[in-house]
Amino acid sequence: CKQSALFFSATVALAILSFFYSAHSIGATVKPGITLSTDSEAVYLGDSVIIDVEAVGIIDDLDISPLFKGADLLRETTGTRIAVIEERVVEVKLRRMEFLPRSEGRVFFGPLDGDSITGPVSSNTLIINVLPPTDTNWQPADDELQIALTLSTDNSTNPLARNSQSDSASGELETYIGQRIVAEITLKHQYPIADETLQLPDFDGFDILTEFVERRTLLKGEHEDDNWRQTAWRYHLFPRYSGSQTIGDIKWSGTVIRSRTQRAEFERHISETSLLAKPATESTDWWLPASDVTLSEQWSTDVRDLSAGDEFVRTITLEARNVLSNQLPVITPLESRAISSVLIGQERSQQILGDHILAKAVFQFRMVAQSPIPVFLDTVRINWFDTQTQEPREAIIPARRINIGLPERADLLADLAMHDSAMDKQLFALRRISERFSYWHISLAVLSLVLLMMLIQLAVTERRHRLTPSSNRYSLPDL
Repeated sequence: CKQSALFFSATVALAILSFFYSAHSIGATVKPGITLSTDSEAVYLGDSVIIDVEAVGIIDDLDISPLFKGADLLRETTGTRIAVIEERVVEVKLRRMEFLPRSEGRVFFGPLDGDSITGPVSSNTLIINVLPPTDTNWQPADDELQIALTLSTDNSTNPLARNSQSDSASGELETYIGQRIVAEITLKHQYPIADETLQLPDFDGFDILTEFVERRTLLKGEHEDDNWRQTAWRYHLFPRYSGSQTIGDIKWSGTVIRSRTQRAEFERHISETSLLAKPATESTDWWLPASDVTLSEQWSTDVRDLSAGDEFVRTITLEARNVLSNQLPVITPLESRAISSVLIGQERSQQILGDHILAKAVFQFRMVAQSPIPVFLDTVRINWFDTQTQEPREAIIPARRINIGLPERADLLADLAMHDSAMDKQLFALRRISERFSYWHISLAVLSLVLLMMLIQLAVTERRHRLTPSSNRYSLPDL
């Protein structure tokens, strides 16, 4: 506990020293004073001016009344930070104030006076030129508020594009049922917009995968102060049916604000966009339009060491680019006479990687080797249509031969006990006994058998001698 207390005290002391050192290093060059700053040197009458006030080392509250001589305060935010002046920690007070000038001409902000820790200080003076109000009947030009719709496919070198300035479409789009179409909608405007309303198409007749919505970015224009605000949506569309398809209207309206005196109501729209989805080019059971398709397999065990009765799992993975996962067909390998196969699970997923969609389907099969014979697994084939080259293609897992060996003896005995005849059981038992002994064991058994037969023969002979009458055994031959 004592060591923990000492360690805690040392840590606190080190933190305090680090704090003062960092504050000293940050505020070493800071001097007492008052600074006024703004980003606007000239505004139109009716526009506001943002003034930033920074007071360093001021003892009493700062008198800001000189800022109100030619303008009215609209809103204000305040904040503080610390600095070090002459080895003393002081407070830096920050204000951001928005003013509305009352009249045209030059408006003076400042100077502000105050007492600091080193003596009296004064701020600089800001001079803002307030210009006459511009035409209150201002209307934005067509190109200052833009809507654009772009449709593209994997093989489109000239995407179909439409905008609010022209009702005609530029470019061409050739697509098939189920083929991916990338739809991108962008809104661009230079000035802020209030009371905005937006109607986007509902994409009836399409399967939709949304990549992003309302992605807002700031774009630089040709001039330094020419900034554009852009809002974008991107969708991946897949026609459900062949034939004529329609993408609905896009409508955008609101109030564009150039200044306090320059506001205008606006409305922009793009009418319905029609396109033609071709039917499938192949009369197969499954139509898969993709930019790339791959097939692969994995085995839960080494197929070179299989024996009859072994159970294992075969995993087949189907990957396709620029399709949805529900467009991938179910893989069903052809049956083999010596290996049973049962589908035990499948998984589907999809994700957007860069400008493409990667769809994946994983199928797992439980397989059992039935007989100890060579087995030929047929080729697994997936027919697909290449949307980049507009050609039919085929993804395959090549056929292969698997040699299935004899099972382990214990497993085979269990199988014989359940399924095979009594004769098979006896033959296998004899074979098991014979394989258990080596050659010298067999020789010893043969010698023992011969010796046993000799002993039996001697015993039989001895028994016969005993059963013969004694008169016959000791009678002398006739002379």
